[in-house]
Amino acid sequence: MNRERECYPMNRQIQFQIFPLCGAKNRQGKPCRAPAMKGKKRCRLHGGKSLGGNAHGRYKHGQWTRDAIEERRRVSELLREARQLLGKN
Repeated sequence: MNRERECYPMNRQIQFQIFPLCGAKNRQGKPCRAPAMKGKKRCRLHGGKSLGGNAHGRYKHGQWTRDAIEERRRVSELLREARQLLGKN
């Protein structure tokens, strides 16, 4: 019985219901109905295949990453505190 269900083409829809759907919205504002790629939140049409970081072809440096920006803020804050302690403004 299970084998018949697997081979029956109409039951293929059940397989798509198991996988998470793409989180993108189409032009009408409705959610995309394609399944998301494995380990991603988007389907192949909405950026699920895209690379990030060093693997991306246009990656140059990490100067504007969240971590780098936060680190620069912390350093600026420490310098500000040091100037206040030394009496220099």
